[in-house]
Amino acid sequence: MPVQNNLELLSNEVNEIVRYRPHWIIRRGNSIFAAVLCVLLALTFVIRYPDVIAAPARLLAANPPKLINAKKEGRLLKLCVANEEPVKKGQLLGYIESGADYPEVTLLQRWIESTIGAIHNSQYQALLDHPLPLLTNLGGLQSSYQDFQNQFEYTRQTLANGYFNKKYAALEHDLQNLATLRNNALQQQQLVEADRQLQKKEYDAYEKLAKDKVIAPLELNQYKSRMIGKEQTLKQAYAQLTNAEISSQNKMREMLELKKQVADQQQHFISALLTLKSNVEAWMEQYVLVAGEEGRVLFSAALQENQLISAGQNLFYILPDHSGFYVEITASQKGFGKIDAGQKVLLSVESFPNEEFGRLTGNIQHISPIPNSNDSFLIRVSLPRGLETNYGRTLFFKPGLKAQAEIITSNRRLAGRLLGQLKKIWDQ
Repeated sequence: MPVQNNLELLSNEVNEIVRYRPHWIIRRGNSIFAAVLCVLLALTFVIRYPDVIAAPARLLAANPPKLINAKKEGRLLKLCVANEEPVKKGQLLGYIESGADYPEVTLLQRWIESTIGAIHNSQYQALLDHPLPLLTNLGGLQSSYQDFQNQFEYTRQTLANGYFNKKYAALEHDLQNLATLRNNALQQQQLVEADRQLQKKEYDAYEKLAKDKVIAPLELNQYKSRMIGKEQTLKQAYAQLTNAEISSQNKMREMLELKKQVADQQQHFISALLTLKSNVEAWMEQYVLVAGEEGRVLFSAALQENQLISAGQNLFYILPDHSGFYVEITASQKGFGKIDAGQKVLLSVESFPNEEFGRLTGNIQHISPIPNSNDSFLIRVSLPRGLETNYGRTLFFKPGLKAQAEIITSNRRLAGRLLGQLKKIWDQ
């Protein structure tokens, strides 16, 4: 029977089902599903998914900002810098009110520094050419200044054409005269010695004549008396020469003692100078605010002149221009065995949202082998790019910046993870 006739024998509903042609996605769905499955399976060998351990972190500086606080309570009499202004090491930031006049104290400090430099070069003449300035508004330093002033004046008299120099010149003159007397005594001793030798030869000749009965013994005694007189004269010459040498030694001893007195006075002056220097530096440390190094000054709070400052109040931070940065992570024991040196670390700084600023990238540099009191381990992370984020923005460092660290312990493929899970299920 023809097919057309058979279809005519079927109902309309059956004819509609038999004549319907399925959509292509149904006709080829199995093939597409198999292809998609193969693609997904292939992607599991390409796509990597890292293992991450999260831990809190702190951003630190190898040369951290230096805090400057007030040592004394009082009004901020002078403020010499503005917030975030570049400063040099030793630059004046301001000073607090005290009983001393700051310009006078600084004048005294400069004089002390120049005097110490001259003394180190043994140029004591500078004490005569640059007298101590007259200062009357030094507050608590006034008594120290007055004590030093007395030592200074006495030292100037010692070093100048005063008593010590005149006495030393007189001793030198006496020593020269004694040297002349000693030379004369030496010459006289030599002449007497020559005369005694002649007298002795004459006596020896007459003594031989006396033995030969040529002259009487009485005449020989006369020559003997003359020779004894010459010997007495020679001993007197020796005594004069010895006295001249003793006098010269005494004069030299007096000169040495005088030099010692001058050296002792110089030492007393140096001690007094260093004591005054120490007192001035102590005053400066208490009342004067100075930059400890080169960098930028940051106000810890709003500051203005004549503002009342309390003792111990934080006033400035000096942020160095060149400082290395690193991160310190406090990692718990959970997953700690997976952490190793060289692993990559991503850091989200709390003060700079990573959606806007990006994240810092670092590498683990050192892992502490011993836990701290909280059973946590300290991990040091280096920052090869410094404070530049993955967005190309440079973060501004401030003390106490906190961050959230993500330590990438491994970066396995998805296929490996799936196989690991299947193996785990199979083993169970």
